[in-house]
Amino acid sequence: MIKLYNSFVIFFITIFLIGCNNQHQQKTILFNSNWQFVRLDDKGIAKVNIENQGTGWKSQYNVTHVVSEGNLGLDKDIVNSEFKLLESADWQSISIPHTPKIEDLTVLKQWQGICYYKKEFIADNNWKDQISYIEFEGAMHLADIWINGKHVMQHAGGYTPFVIDVSNNLKFGESNEIVVRLDNRNNELIPPGKPVDKLDFNYYGGIYRDVNFIIKNKIHITHPILANEVGGGGVFVTYPKVTDQNAVVAVKTQIINELDKNCEVEVHQRLLTINGLFQERNIGVEIGNTKTILNLSSGESKHVKQNINVKQPQLWSPDAPYLYLLKTEVLQNGKIIDSEERRIGIRSIAFTKKNGFEINGTKLRLEGSNRHMEYPYIGNAISDLAQYRDIYHIKESGFNTVRLGHYVQDKSVLEACDELGLLAIEPIPGWQFFNENEQFCELTYRDIKHMIRRDRNHPSIIMWEVILNEAWPPNWWKDKAYNFAKAEYPGNQFFVSGDSYGYYGWDVQYNDWEEGFKRPNISEKAGFIREYYDYEFGGHYSTTRVKRGDGEKALLQNAWNAQWSHNRYRAQYPQTAGDAVWSMYDYNRGCCDNICRSGIADIFRIDKFSVPFYKSQMSIGTPLPSGIFKPYVFIANYWDNQLDNNKLVVYSNTEEVVLEINGKQVARQQSDKGMDSDYGNTKEMWYNGGNPFDGGNGNNLEKAPFTFNNIKWEKGTVKAIGYVDGKALTEYEISTPIKASKLSIDYFESGKKASINDLLIVYVKIKDLNGTLCINDSSSILLEVIEGGEIVGPNTVEAEAGIASFIVKTHDVGQLEINAKSDFDHKSIKWNLY
Repeated sequence: MIKLYNSFVIFFITIFLIGCNNQHQQKTILFNSNWQFVRLDDKGIAKVNIENQGTGWKSQYNVTHVVSEGNLGLDKDIVNSEFKLLESADWQSISIPHTPKIEDLTVLKQWQGICYYKKEFIADNNWKDQISYIEFEGAMHLADIWINGKHVMQHAGGYTPFVIDVSNNLKFGESNEIVVRLDNRNNELIPPGKPVDKLDFNYYGGIYRDVNFIIKNKIHITHPILANEVGGGGVFVTYPKVTDQNAVVAVKTQIINELDKNCEVEVHQRLLTINGLFQERNIGVEIGNTKTILNLSSGESKHVKQNINVKQPQLWSPDAPYLYLLKTEVLQNGKIIDSEERRIGIRSIAFTKKNGFEINGTKLRLEGSNRHMEYPYIGNAISDLAQYRDIYHIKESGFNTVRLGHYVQDKSVLEACDELGLLAIEPIPGWQFFNENEQFCELTYRDIKHMIRRDRNHPSIIMWEVILNEAWPPNWWKDKAYNFAKAEYPGNQFFVSGDSYGYYGWDVQYNDWEEGFKRPNISEKAGFIREYYDYEFGGHYSTTRVKRGDGEKALLQNAWNAQWSHNRYRAQYPQTAGDAVWSMYDYNRGCCDNICRSGIADIFRIDKFSVPFYKSQMSIGTPLPSGIFKPYVFIANYWDNQLDNNKLVVYSNTEEVVLEINGKQVARQQSDKGMDSDYGNTKEMWYNGGNPFDGGNGNNLEKAPFTFNNIKWEKGTVKAIGYVDGKALTEYEISTPIKASKLSIDYFESGKKASINDLLIVYVKIKDLNGTLCINDSSSILLEVIEGGEIVGPNTVEAEAGIASFIVKTHDVGQLEINAKSDFDHKSIKWNLY
């Protein structure tokens, strides 16, 4: 049996293509290696990199004819002066994904400017009678591309893909060169449009997502972005009928004939089972197929609609994310000439005021988080597996939904959501900015179209957020956005969401913060709280925004804010179908001179006390990628000093918790059952969330915390034991740390091995002789990579709350050897990664 999706990205397998007369090999090549790069500074002088020096600038480039987007054309004189500078520039050898500049941990002002990429490659003679595309999955954010000196495209927008047909630009059997000019400077015509220094995230820059080289037969399945067909192009899968007894898989495929003669082909659809759930999957057996004969004139394209009936289907849901493998094949004279395959999930969804959200006819409360995709130092240029680890972590932390705020994220994110059973809300790029300029509006509409065309086959997506977040655009723009979205995905399985602010045209209305109680009663639509727990507690000075190093009192306030808000909004269920905490991770933003600490985990993905709170909301027996969720208990304390108000907070999904100090039972109680706070609009209420840990504000939760009062601290060990039906099922203990004496090394992982050019977050933990984390230690730690990788960012950092965090990029040797050094210990470790 073939192992499926060790790497989870959508892929095309290598197949043999038969043309009308010739046999060719069709494939998609990952076009990420052997690029060269140079960055220009503010004065237009090429930066010189003394290491990894590449070849010089030797081609003659034409700027007299530039294919531009509206008013974004290049200035001929400026580009010619840049080309002149590039003649003497030293080029750095790099691989994609790539960021133009390694930033500081706290990004005070991200790099913006002009940079160039180039790559030489041989175009095989066998490609001459085929179609060749180059697909950029993401480049920030005004891109100009030359092939062999000819300008072939300008693309505006950094978050959606663009595709270039280069068939007529290649020199076959010879060396070819592609050059990419990127400009990530502020541009009010390119969504999100808002200048970085006023934006609540960073654009970053570069070719920060994969590049693919696609070779196809001249009779082939079209690319959905290049085809530019409303509600069509490529392969489009829907499910007009879904029950547990029978389902219909409807497949719409566009085929084009680019030969100079008419042809007859067969279009086959084959559906195979994929055995297993979450990470352990294998290809199973074929359970359905269909075929259609298609006649195509020269230059003609047609859509083919085909159905596959599936008896007793395994339906996709967050608890059971069953997937199938759909193979779409084009045959001529009995030979396959083109083929694509993709994982699909059979499911039905609905949003109503009466029942909230339903999947496969069953009500499900949406428990969500928000996620920015940036990593420390490297920005958005992160590996597919790094994306996957975030989704894994979110799922394991107790969430069934993620809002991908505030832009279209890498396609590997949605592949991970499909595999791990995480529902997704996908927005177009936007944040508190609108421009009535026609070109800006047209680009926002194009973002809607391209987002849907790229991602419409993912079972994980339940809402398409086509609003410009918190931007208050006029109703005429909203009406058009809604209609463009609906045209791309006809039927009743497509739900558009957006900010309300007096507009009630969305399928799902966002009803946030102080208006959370008003809008559900006004609108007849289902609602969703897209962000909570941060800004309402003090804006930019929110009591939610804390570092792990701020100590347990600050971390408890962070967790209380999550509890207080979550409890409040759950009272509005089912019309308010769910909520999404802002945010999962701390992140950098251009508008402030500090990291936004609103995460329930920090920028290095280390949990604050809020994550255990959310984990405690999961029921015993919940299916997770790591296995069935077991009885859980966590003490939200470091036990390093006197307790604040002699109060100890425990999170658990059990019925009772026993507290022991140094082996002696000091308390036994059930979860909190006190009154909820008055949710008034006073500054004290909103900034402080009422009276933190007063034993209340848990009546709408799945499981309220256990707040123990009158607990006297003493040095040693505190243990919490969770009971169900009078039986002890789980325990957690923590001891007072003593002097730091040793180091340990591990990394942020997800059950999948690392890959080549992966990014790992490596943790060096400072511990005492007993293995207790020295939470107050901020010693300086030096990390060295001996074999198999390189450090991105600094190699010496001060620990925060006992943990020093580093970013390591892997190489292709299959193992990673690391040394960590401090004043008191030296630790070495070697990992076999892949």
